[in-house]
Amino acid sequence: MRTRIRLLAMIGALAIAATSCGGSGSAGGATGDVTVTMKDFSITTSAASFPAGAITFGIQNDGPSAHEFVILRTDDAPDALPVEHGEIPEDQVDLVDEAEDIAPGTGTSLSANLIAGSYVLVCNLPSHYGAGMRAAFTVS
Repeated sequence: MRTRIRLLAMIGALAIAATSCGGSGSAGGATGDVTVTMKDFSITTSAASFPAGAITFGIQNDGPSAHEFVILRTDDAPDALPVEHGEIPEDQVDLVDEAEDIAPGTGTSLSANLIAGSYVLVCNLPSHYGAGMRAAFTVS
């Protein structure tokens, strides 16, 4: 009888652990080598650097507003990019790739082949970059 109770307790503990490790639940395919979480108004990554080559960013929008995820190759500091009318003029920077229109509570993934260098990850919707939606990222 005690063995059965212990076994049931272990199964229950495993079930609870499995559900609590699942993240936010609405990732919508937001899996990747580097996990990116976007909120009003921040971008956080699971890693600040990654080896050169193919990298998949799993992007989750945990904020109440739509966002976009833009990869810029630059030697400028994350807070020193040019801004015009609240946005980074994309014709004045080295834009590598982007995922647009990431709705609140959803996720997506973006794969890019990145060479060694410095990058800044931003949301380039009006005023979002200036409000803090930027993160440095290094590829070695």
